[in-house]
Amino acid sequence: MTLLVERWPRLSAIPHVDLGRSPTPLERLPKLSSIAGAEVWCKRDDLTGTLYGGNKVRKLEFLLAQAEAEGADTILTTGAAGSHHVLATTLYGRRRGFEVHAVVMPQVRNPHVEENLRADLKGGAILHPFSGYAMFPAAMAGVAAKLKVQKKRVFVIGPGGSDATGVLGYVEAGLEIARQLLDLPGREPDAIYVPLGSGGTAAGLAVGLAAAGVMAEIVAVRVTPRHLLNKAVLSTLTRGLVQRLREHTDRFPGVGEIAMRNLTIEEGFLGEGYGYATGAGREAGRVAAETEGLTLDAAYTSKTLAALLAHARGPRRGQRLMYVHTLSSAPMTPLLEGAPPLPRALAKLMTEP
Repeated sequence: MTLLVERWPRLSAIPHVDLGRSPTPLERLPKLSSIAGAEVWCKRDDLTGTLYGGNKVRKLEFLLAQAEAEGADTILTTGAAGSHHVLATTLYGRRRGFEVHAVVMPQVRNPHVEENLRADLKGGAILHPFSGYAMFPAAMAGVAAKLKVQKKRVFVIGPGGSDATGVLGYVEAGLEIARQLLDLPGREPDAIYVPLGSGGTAAGLAVGLAAAGVMAEIVAVRVTPRHLLNKAVLSTLTRGLVQRLREHTDRFPGVGEIAMRNLTIEEGFLGEGYGYATGAGREAGRVAAETEGLTLDAAYTSKTLAALLAHARGPRRGQRLMYVHTLSSAPMTPLLEGAPPLPRALAKLMTEP
């Protein structure tokens, strides 16, 4: 039983499948705290699954269940070349018996991106490379049309799985954190840091925590350009999520406005753009590895922790801060054993930094 259903039984009408492990640990990071000058805790959502972890697993528990409920046999999704979402969808979608297609777009070259692409291929994904983000809507529509001509029953999952279905996974996570905070000595966190990519993790957490009465500030650290995700888009996503939940049960609190008040977008750590490494991110990755054994990536987690560390050494010195670790820590070796080399069309998606 999900925490959503436990608290609001009528939400059992929303399809859900168990894919990962929960609750994930909430741990104090003592060595990092001593360096940061603040009390730093980590929500270990890198541990959501042994096959593949990270924040996408929680979303897929609702998305794949909805696809099954609608009788789909094929998943169509999208992401950048090294997308964690595409890889997680491939692995868990194939395990649930779906054919998985993904429209993939260019991303800055690094070993992590190449590994994810090769793991996609080994996992059984059918990848459709396109040369630019401006082509994304037409590319998705075109691939979907071709699949339907082939008599495929297609379920479309948008970027990052961040729609009013996928985001339910992070409402659940917010309720999970709220329950864990009951055992935490002292006050609730002053701020919780998450990446702001497609917006689902931040929006879901804000709604789940507000519904549970936790008013910590959610600091959503921008890792994608503003034209793709901004306050207006985030507000629409958040309010649509609350509306959907209240359509199932009016006992779910109307926390859309509160959730948005608790959300702050941190703009200062994007660097040159999505996927580009930053100096602050590299330093955050080094510190996380040396103090707590955490591995960060250039696109999302390094920028998020860099923001936390900068704030801890400045206006949030001495505060209680939480970092949500959204990168899978499941070993990549099994996913790459026997993986094919990249065909030229996919290799060309990796742009030079």
